[in-house]
Amino acid sequence: MATCAVCEKDMGFADRMNAKSFEGKCRDCSNEERIINPMLAAGIDPAEIERKAQQEQLEADQRMEIDAEIDAILITTETAPDLNIVERLDIVTAQAAFEINNFKDILVGFMNPVKGRSSELEQQLDILKERALYGLKEKAHDNSANAGVAIDIDISTVTIGQISMLMLVASGTAVVIE
Repeated sequence: MATCAVCEKDMGFADRMNAKSFEGKCRDCSNEERIINPMLAAGIDPAEIERKAQQEQLEADQRMEIDAEIDAILITTETAPDLNIVERLDIVTAQAAFEINNFKDILVGFMNPVKGRSSELEQQLDILKERALYGLKEKAHDNSANAGVAIDIDISTVTIGQISMLMLVASGTAVVIE
């Protein structure tokens, strides 16, 4: 009769069948390991998981560095008293959009004409504005700029067939300031 490689208990038929899959361990010991280490239970190599985690951490660190660098000045005017523009580099634009579900929007509008949908729409517009301005900062950074001037934000709807989208476009001039 076979014995478990971990607890050395005698294994019955079911345990022996289990032991073939789990390196000579009985069902109890292999279950404990699966609970302790779900990666092994899923058949995932722990070294691969560690490599992916390190890669994700590296990408997150790089993203944080870029975020710190592109925390550029964005203003809506071309000039400001304390802003010394050394060089105008390029016009930059960034877009953000989301789909409007017309049927759902109309239904919710009838049910709650004052609150519900308008606050949700305002939240979505805030998210779109943040995404578009972040994209604008990224593009300015890619052009070696440290600021953006004459920033303009436009909102429009685009309808293609049955699909309606709310689009927010941010544009401006990437500049280098002292």
